[in-house]
Amino acid sequence: MENVKECQSCAFQMKEAKDFGTEKSGNASVDFCCHCYKDGDFTWKPTFEEFFASNIGFWEKEGNENDDEFRARVRGELSNLKRWKTA
Repeated sequence: MENVKECQSCAFQMKEAKDFGTEKSGNASVDFCCHCYKDGDFTWKPTFEEFFASNIGFWEKEGNENDDEFRARVRGELSNLKRWKTA
């Protein structure tokens, strides 16, 4: 079975070495993907609401664009990731 990790910022499935972000040391990040994290810092520092609004399109499936239940589920999943979890 493939060892797949989920980015703790955007939920991107990290399957290969190139998918992982990097720490300041140059080592791969264990938590964040190459899209969200580089050289030990986030590539973009939005609020959660800005991040959600900007990325909902990556999650939308055909026909779900106006589905409030779908959007609430995605919001819940993202808010439980390490970067966004507040509790």
